Amino acid sequence: MKKFKILPVACAALAAVSAVHAQTTEPAKELGTVNVIGSVDDLQSLDFYAPNSSAVIKPDTMQALGARKLDQALQYQAGIVSEPFGADNKVEWFKIRGFEASTALDGTPTTPNGYFVWKPELFGVEAAEVVKGANSLVFGAANTGGVVNLVTKRPHKEQALTVNAETGNRGKLGVGVDYNGLANADGSVYWRVVAQARKEDGMQRRTEMDSLYLAPSATIEFSGRTALTLLASVQRENGTPTNGFLPAWGTIIDTPYGRVDRRTNMGEPDFDHLKRTQASAGWQLRHDLSKDWTFTQNYKFTRLNLDQQNVFAWSSDNDRQAMRGYTFTQGSTRNHYLDNRLTGNLHLGDGITLKPTVGVDYLKSNTDGQNNGFGYTPNLDMFAPVYGVPFAVTSTPYEQRLRQWGAYASAQMQVGSHWNLSAGLRHDSAKNTVAGGYEASHNSVNAGVMYMTSLGVAPYVSYSESFKPTAGVDSNNNPYKPYEGRQAEVGVKLEPAWLNGGTMTLAYFDLEEKNALAADASNIQRQIGKRTNRGVELQADFRIQPATAVKASFTHNDSRQDVSVSKSLRTPLIPRNQASLWVSHRFGSDLTVAAGARYNGATVDEAYYPGRKIAAYTLLDLMVRYDINRAWALQLNARNLTDKTYVSGCDFYCYYGGSRTLDLQLQYQWK
Repeated sequence: MKKFKILPVACAALAAVSAVHAQTTEPAKELGTVNVIGSVDDLQSLDFYAPNSSAVIKPDTMQALGARKLDQALQYQAGIVSEPFGADNKVEWFKIRGFEASTALDGTPTTPNGYFVWKPELFGVEAAEVVKGANSLVFGAANTGGVVNLVTKRPHKEQALTVNAETGNRGKLGVGVDYNGLANADGSVYWRVVAQARKEDGMQRRTEMDSLYLAPSATIEFSGRTALTLLASVQRENGTPTNGFLPAWGTIIDTPYGRVDRRTNMGEPDFDHLKRTQASAGWQLRHDLSKDWTFTQNYKFTRLNLDQQNVFAWSSDNDRQAMRGYTFTQGSTRNHYLDNRLTGNLHLGDGITLKPTVGVDYLKSNTDGQNNGFGYTPNLDMFAPVYGVPFAVTSTPYEQRLRQWGAYASAQMQVGSHWNLSAGLRHDSAKNTVAGGYEASHNSVNAGVMYMTSLGVAPYVSYSESFKPTAGVDSNNNPYKPYEGRQAEVGVKLEPAWLNGGTMTLAYFDLEEKNALAADASNIQRQIGKRTNRGVELQADFRIQPATAVKASFTHNDSRQDVSVSKSLRTPLIPRNQASLWVSHRFGSDLTVAAGARYNGATVDEAYYPGRKIAAYTLLDLMVRYDINRAWALQLNARNLTDKTYVSGCDFYCYYGGSRTLDLQLQYQWK
């Protein structure tokens, strides 16, 4: 941890340099901007008046929430269950509309493969685009819950500098730098460098993680019609991972010895470790063929090296002993993704505008390494743990070879001032050539229509489909079949004058997934017949007065999964009701105070703990920001302000939710 002792000195030095820079550098002249590519918005409009359920989360929202991970940034969005497996320092956890969702980076699928999962650095993100529900139009293979596309920071035509220094409880220290500059006098070449270093202890004893992130980028405008953006990043994480897996005995079931302390580490601190290096490099090319037609190309190479081993509790003897297992993974995954796209913007007369898009893409993903998904380790006293009993570690070769071709066509049409229509068709062929692999071919459709009234009320209806092949075999050595999802949705969007520029969306959705995976006592997931969720979402963002902003959400779920041909149960981890409220008020010109509440209703695990409920919980958050002057600001965030102890859910395993975190950030901004 010694490298982090330089953080306070580095922060002071950077602040001094930034002050000198602000005094000696001439302001940049205002120049035009280049449209962002590699975005969901290219294919499926995320404008408020599009016939779909979507959201765009901007950096100022992430900053206000004090989010340091993607699952934290999503916590005030309707339809999203965040951190269902508790706070985790090694990966993101969230479900959209009751299902797993896919994550993309600059329009590129991250293709998680077992333990090889890309973890984004939120400080390097410019926006998080959320498309809710089954939708394979955008990237082909996508989970039924939807897609979250992270648009990373890329250059803008300006000179700007941001420096953040942070500290907090559980040994948190961090510093981040974001510099944007012009490389030549006419502004045709501009660049950006984003860097972040952070360390923090986990909720469980003797868990900690260090992370380093660096992302340079540059844009070259060859002419007014052609621009090339080069993007690269490297991220390194090193530490002891959290392991939230716990038996029901001692978490939701009382014992003669009380409940298991949420800080108890059920792993082996001297054995457990995570070393992950993830790197990416690519380009985004845009060329205007004419005033109506644009060609874009998006290429990205990613590599993830992983060395991870950790011990976890999977059951108990219903007394003091936790029965434990270990997982072990070493290896790397390498992805190449290329997308070529042609987009038009046609005015057909009589108020009709058509935006057609056609494209082809290709994904090649190779993974090689050693893996053991489950091996037995010695038991542990859950109430007086003693670590260090030796055990043997074994593994077998692990190999995956994925090839995926896709061809797609979509169109967005506006007819007059009242009608918005969209439709899309995509064909995918995917093949995995190793044992337990698959070969799949699938067509996906997407369609929607909205009518916008003059009263600021816009009803809409939509239908969409998704599919996602998945590698692996169940405990009987049967290969997994691809997931297949479909969604029907009807809703209304409102932007009436009485909301003071705010918006409101009310939607009913009917979502279904075939061949869903469920946790199994064998510690290897099995494939069930079908999982469904029918629900209602309400999202409202508005101002009560110019200084007071409100963000409110409500979700009702009726999520069920098959366990046999004739029987279905409530889906674990998914509450029937969720709600959140975030209220922010600005006092004068320098002080902003915000408070939030997140309610998660009771959940069940009827397959393994019938008759028991995992209690509902409400968490409180707080933000106080003081703008010292135009350049300097101080911000305090408290998450789970009351430090409530709660179980976030059970799905064979049970999980404690995250404890209180405090984060104090000093920020310098110059433009």
